[in-house]
Amino acid sequence: MQKTNAKTRTNSKVEESKNNSDEKSLLPTPIYSDSPIAISGIKHVTEFIQFVNWFATPGQFREPENQKEFAEQIGVAQDTLTDWKKHPKFWPLVYSSMSQWIKEKIPDAIGGLYNNIMEKGSAGAVELFLRLGGINNQNNKKSKKSKN
Repeated sequence: MQKTNAKTRTNSKVEESKNNSDEKSLLPTPIYSDSPIAISGIKHVTEFIQFVNWFATPGQFREPENQKEFAEQIGVAQDTLTDWKKHPKFWPLVYSSMSQWIKEKIPDAIGGLYNNIMEKGSAGAVELFLRLGGINNQNNKKSKKSKN
């Protein structure tokens, strides 16, 4: 009978892990947010969440463009969408989704602000850009300290 210690078992597991790493990388990583959630009073939770996200998207970016077509796309009646808007969880979820959408757009908005500054050079845009970078705030703090 061959004796093995903990270090040998650990090393063999590392070797096995290295040998199987290519195989394991092909397996999908479970995403816990894909787990079904329960929302009281909502039978079609997935469709409800899709509607929340669609509704939170600014109109010019929505696909499909109107609520009737969206209802058809997700397979519910248009009246269902109207009822969902009255659900107590609907608006808080819409606001949360809008907030996330805005956060994802911040780098592009700052890039657009920068392009606007470079093209037009408006003082207000430059001031906003500097404030976003924390530069204007630092100057204000220094001038307030010097006044005291």
